Amino acid sequence: MNIQINQLGYTPGMKKTAVMHGKLSDTLQVLDAQGCIVLTLPVSASRTDIWGDQVAEADFSALTIPGTYTLRCGKEASWPFPISEAPYQSCLTALVDMFYYQRCGGEVDARAGVFAHPACHTGPARIYGTEDFMEVDGGWHDAGDFGRYIVPAAKAVADLLLAWQWNAGAFAAPNLTPILEEARWELEWMLKMQREDGAVYHKVSCARFCGMIMPHEEKEELIISPVSTTATGDFAACMAMASRFYAAQDAAFAQRMLEAARRAWDFLQQSEPILFRNPEGISTGGYGDRSDADERLWAHVELAVTCGDEMYLRAARDAILQQDRSRVSLGWGDVSGYAALEGLMLPGDLASLCRQWILDGADAALSRINPYGITMTERLPWGSNMNISNDGMVFYQAWLLTGCEAYRLAAEKQLHYLLGVNPVDYCYVSCFGSNPMLHPHHRPSVAQGVCQPGMLSGGAASGMMDACAREHLQGQPAAKAFIDMHASYSTNEICVYWNSPMVALLAGLSK
Repeated sequence: MNIQINQLGYTPGMKKTAVMHGKLSDTLQVLDAQGCIVLTLPVSASRTDIWGDQVAEADFSALTIPGTYTLRCGKEASWPFPISEAPYQSCLTALVDMFYYQRCGGEVDARAGVFAHPACHTGPARIYGTEDFMEVDGGWHDAGDFGRYIVPAAKAVADLLLAWQWNAGAFAAPNLTPILEEARWELEWMLKMQREDGAVYHKVSCARFCGMIMPHEEKEELIISPVSTTATGDFAACMAMASRFYAAQDAAFAQRMLEAARRAWDFLQQSEPILFRNPEGISTGGYGDRSDADERLWAHVELAVTCGDEMYLRAARDAILQQDRSRVSLGWGDVSGYAALEGLMLPGDLASLCRQWILDGADAALSRINPYGITMTERLPWGSNMNISNDGMVFYQAWLLTGCEAYRLAAEKQLHYLLGVNPVDYCYVSCFGSNPMLHPHHRPSVAQGVCQPGMLSGGAASGMMDACAREHLQGQPAAKAFIDMHASYSTNEICVYWNSPMVALLAGLSK
């Protein structure tokens, strides 16, 4: 289709725009489910060249009556889409349920259908370079593989907690996995990854990626990779943050997390940076980094917010003042943006600094928005859809702070892109929309021959980083460098930390 719309639809009062290319006329027709024209609207006379197309925009916000509709312009048409009060609830439910499907170390029961499996990866894991073993069962499989990694785990948990903070009511549906219960499954595993001295092991996985099998069929030795200060900093921040969310329902668990956060922070104060690279013989996901300054910053802020101690406040102040506050980053490789979002709860001028940091970052992002509503044009990195969801979170937080409609509209644009307003015309959430992603790089989906629902694809990646992408996508412009094939792990893998910011964005926008 050459008229891109949000394939899951719109609420009646939402601003609605379509991006169009191809053989267009100067008017847009809105057709109801019976094919009758209910609105005729003008199309913008201006055209913009982007990603190999000349695109135009049409605003159909005048369409407010619930129903199912199609857009037509000249010889081009859109997929059918609904107007309804809650068009995204089933998608949000599936996005959260994905975390249950990704559980490791426990039975995934019949509610997962063909993806149910007995407890997996339950044996003790060997600490790399030793003959010592630890019990580290639990947590979530990180992505299309079965490794478990502290660095992205901290981002995923933080996003789910922010989703709850922004709109707990979005998770009240009786058939929805309780979001705090699901986050706890990961937190309990993370606690097992801490050493007695406070340092945190970076990951646990087999030595190499397995074939396309179900989780309980992976039988190779589990290996715990060495500690890193990036993992330790993320752990300290995540535990201090989570302790606040669980204090009312389980004070003992909250205290356990806070004590673990303090021990991790103490280790960081005594340690030079320990940056992770896969040790010899290990080839699973590395999640390496060039600096641990952002992880330390986030840890300082979370402990200052949770504890209020002068020691943590002083560390937070120093780190914030040294931070480049021109952008708000929520990626696993740069978690400094979480310090900005959480720093709003710091006292006095520190909260003001964080507020301005968020607004400056949101304004800088607004200045980069292209006709498809996203901030990336020349290059889309591996996992670009995570960046788009992250941008949506920043825009949403800026809207909460100011009430400025431009920020909320920008947040909605990120959602629309992910759900269909993109140049490859896909809904990037598996099994949703008229043209959904259905062939992810995800071992259970390949093993079972059917796509697991509710997973956000990594999306277009212009670097041609796998053989499948190089074979099929050479010469494609940045945002068209996507193929719905499981062999293309650089464009079509899934990850818990790609689902998590979309959960937060959807929760906020559903309020």
